[in-house]
Amino acid sequence: MIDAKKRGLIRSIGVSNFEPEHLDRLINETGVTPAVNQIEVHPYWNNERMLKEDQKRGIVTEAWSPLGRGSAALKEPLIQELAKKYNKNTGQIILKWHIQRGIIPVPRSSSLIHQRTNKDLFDFQLTDEEIKSINALTKPDGRVDGQDPNEYEEFD
Repeated sequence: MIDAKKRGLIRSIGVSNFEPEHLDRLINETGVTPAVNQIEVHPYWNNERMLKEDQKRGIVTEAWSPLGRGSAALKEPLIQELAKKYNKNTGQIILKWHIQRGIIPVPRSSSLIHQRTNKDLFDFQLTDEEIKSINALTKPDGRVDGQDPNEYEEFD
């Protein structure tokens, strides 16, 4: 990937599920800082620690499973209350929470209607207090399927 970037074949390099020590090793050994680190982030796993680590290195954070794979977060009373307040659906509230935190959410949807509503996020702003309230939903065991990047093997 580094050679492809040097040759102008690609503009940037991204990584997925890199922890701080992985990022530092890559940067120190290659001189290349990834443009993006795709990590798990959703209301039950706000991953604030990694967001700050990425920001410290100038790396954009991208969220995989930003809605928590259809988790209970979509039915969370706080998020439902905000959806009513802003006349949005709960998915839109969660996606806006990501965007306002500087995270690029990548929601998956086979529904054309959901794809369209997922983009309808730019006519409202959550307050700082509302963002903090959603952040407070995080849980110590909030990861989807316990996918700790230091332990999880995709192809066991």
